[in-house]
Amino acid sequence: MMKYRPAMLRTFRHTLLLCAVLLTAACSKEKTPAPRLELSATEVVLRGGSGSEAAVTVTANGAWELTVTGSGFDITPVSGSRGETVVTLTATQENTQRTRRTLGSVAFRPTAGKGSAAARTLEVCQSPATAPRTMLLYMPGRSLLSFYNNNIYGIRRAVSAQVPGDGRILVCYQPEGHQTAVLQEVRYDFASEDGSVVETLKEYASFTASAPQSLAEMFADVAEYAPAEEYGLIVGCHGKAWVPTIAGSLYASGMQLGTQPGGAAVSDNLWQPLPDAKPTRSFGDTGYEIDIADFAAVIEALPYRFDYLIFDACFMANIETLYDLRGGFDYIVASPCEIMAAGFPYDRAVPYLFTGERIGDRLTQVCRAFWDFYQNDWQSVPNNEQSGCISLCVTAALDGRDGQPGLDDVTRQLYAAARQTFDLNTLQSYEGLATHLFYDLGHYVSLSCVDAALLDEFRMRFDEAFPAESRLNTPSFYSAYNGRLNPITSYSGVSTSKPAQRLQEYYEQTAWDQATNTR
Repeated sequence: MMKYRPAMLRTFRHTLLLCAVLLTAACSKEKTPAPRLELSATEVVLRGGSGSEAAVTVTANGAWELTVTGSGFDITPVSGSRGETVVTLTATQENTQRTRRTLGSVAFRPTAGKGSAAARTLEVCQSPATAPRTMLLYMPGRSLLSFYNNNIYGIRRAVSAQVPGDGRILVCYQPEGHQTAVLQEVRYDFASEDGSVVETLKEYASFTASAPQSLAEMFADVAEYAPAEEYGLIVGCHGKAWVPTIAGSLYASGMQLGTQPGGAAVSDNLWQPLPDAKPTRSFGDTGYEIDIADFAAVIEALPYRFDYLIFDACFMANIETLYDLRGGFDYIVASPCEIMAAGFPYDRAVPYLFTGERIGDRLTQVCRAFWDFYQNDWQSVPNNEQSGCISLCVTAALDGRDGQPGLDDVTRQLYAAARQTFDLNTLQSYEGLATHLFYDLGHYVSLSCVDAALLDEFRMRFDEAFPAESRLNTPSFYSAYNGRLNPITSYSGVSTSKPAQRLQEYYEQTAWDQATNTR
């Protein structure tokens, strides 16, 4: 048997002790992981007003603290522990500049291991208090409510850090009833599941879409909640062109049917589709319409001006209607025929409203997005049709400004000159009524004018008012009046009711007829 000497025993005990220490250190190292800290965002953009807030989430595996560089904002809390902590940043000043400004940065570091790779930095910016662009989507009525909700969802899909950027997107509609409304904002939120949130700005306990005072209050609130250097308006649902409410109601009682070749039934009543027709936007909520003249008066009385108007509604690219609205908007996008109930593809169109500089160029892109959807992707929406006609109006060219003649001047000369007769059945119409009300303006002039020089002058002024690149159409348009697609053989993108054989007593009261007719 081997006998151990005392020195050997001491060495052996020391060896065991060293192994134990090393093993303990190794175990301790495994139980104490490296500091870890993550932020839900690397940048926050505070709203332009003092008191606006934004939040980020700090996720850490231990205690942490922060250091602020810069000014113009408060932050709380300034430290935290393991797990998730919501940190709120609050603007202490209004950004009166015209552009976004940088306020500073926040450095987050684990308490243990300062300066380690786990440190994170958050940049803090603030939007201007006066937005570069505010867009309002106004959708009165309730008969198309499910489509309205889809439109709002389309806007939410379009929203990102770049869209609307420092701009604002507001929505006003009537989700609860005809006598109430809500004004909301759709904005980007990196923390939400789909990247956007809807915030209610104001609820209207008494709101009537047909009452000018209700519209005036709502439009005033838009400037109060979202002041901007540029304002844009999109109107859904209301789409009965120039026809006054009282005139339309006289022709809408009882279903009168006509026939077309082949014996197919056709409605001959204004605003009453065939019972089995697919939904379009021309048939709003009866009793809650506002006449175009009243709508125009509300717009022109505002303390600010809308730069553009987009009609997500039927029949509004109508020369009589556009002429009434020329004092309230610089540009108007509309369709001469019915728009399917699905409306505009907002996820495609809205980004163009917040990118680029020239409004006309941006609206041309909006027209193209609308046309492209109905030309190529219309089947992506149930109960839809390949029916999408659109145009852009430059309102300054309608009546001539800065000493330049307008479209109304040459049209007055043309109507006063000798004209030739033609078969009205050959004229391009834009609804499926048995007795038509809306005809193509360009086609009508080309068929009736016998003066080549006047016709050339008209076409030149017409192109100034309605740029050719924005006049887009599918091969046919759908009408709920005859329940089918109707071919388009001549398209100028604008309608007129001058050749119509109905409502003439009301038509003669329109500003366009009074400006162009030399009776």
